[in-house]
Amino acid sequence: MSELVKVENLKKYFPFKEGIFSRKVRYLKAVDGVTFSMEKGETLALVGETGSGKTTTGRTMLRLYEPTDGKIYFEGKDITKIPLRKFKKTRVQMQMIYQDPYSSLNPRMSIFNIIAEPLRELKYGNLEEKVLSLLESVGLRKEHMYKYPDEISGGQQQRVAIARALGVNPKFLVLDEPTSALDVSVQAQILNLLENLQKEKGFTYLFISHDLSVVRYISQRVAIMYLGKIMEIGSVEQIFESPQHPYTKLLLQSVPIPDPKDKKKRKKLILPGEIPSPLNPPSGCPFHTRCPYAKEICKEKEPEYVEVERGHLVKCHFAEVIK
Repeated sequence: MSELVKVENLKKYFPFKEGIFSRKVRYLKAVDGVTFSMEKGETLALVGETGSGKTTTGRTMLRLYEPTDGKIYFEGKDITKIPLRKFKKTRVQMQMIYQDPYSSLNPRMSIFNIIAEPLRELKYGNLEEKVLSLLESVGLRKEHMYKYPDEISGGQQQRVAIARALGVNPKFLVLDEPTSALDVSVQAQILNLLENLQKEKGFTYLFISHDLSVVRYISQRVAIMYLGKIMEIGSVEQIFESPQHPYTKLLLQSVPIPDPKDKKKRKKLILPGEIPSPLNPPSGCPFHTRCPYAKEICKEKEPEYVEVERGHLVKCHFAEVIK
């Protein structure tokens, strides 16, 4: 495999005024120095609590938000240097599928027009044939073509959103919790669809989620995000079988265990408090305010990444000590 996407020290800060008449501007640090790369055809899951910066990272990578700092490489080219008016050719290769399928579809447009709209922009020929082909590729039929979003189920709406994204032949897709608004049985169908499409088309997925059971099923690598920073990144096996960061350990503790016998054997760790505000992040390690292992150095100095094994990076002063 070869590298398709890479971000280096990516930052996205949103300006924030404390009052209507205030001149003082503070910055909400939604993404604060994120670095990772993705190979062609792989799925990297971005995991963390609500407010950790996952969705903002995905949107900034597609330049739906302009980055405050850092670089975004796509097929080896720094796309942050491309003026937005010339970004169209690259943009069609990078698509996003949103969490709530209904809100991402225009309720006044038929399914045919929703899928055909981007194809018209790219001046495709036989639109009816192309739209039908796309619908069939996501498990829908011709009878769905002239229905409206509120006439089909949530799972079918998400299939339409996927078909629309596929129409422009993308290489990279940001999947922003694409199954969280769906029933469990429908979730499995959509995940299987995404997996089959990846095998068939060679797509690269950034899969944003807080559902660790889904992440374990669909991804090859996992990045754990907290307060705008990547705290740990590694393969699925490394993260789930040998987590090194205290935050990762605590997240994994929150995954329900169906067998009561296994549940009794589990060591109980409780994640105290709530994620701090990105308007006023803690000094040093951003997790030290909730970490059961925090010491004085954690409050004073932000840790560097430690490679505990090949491809397994951890941002913790005590990564190789804590068991």
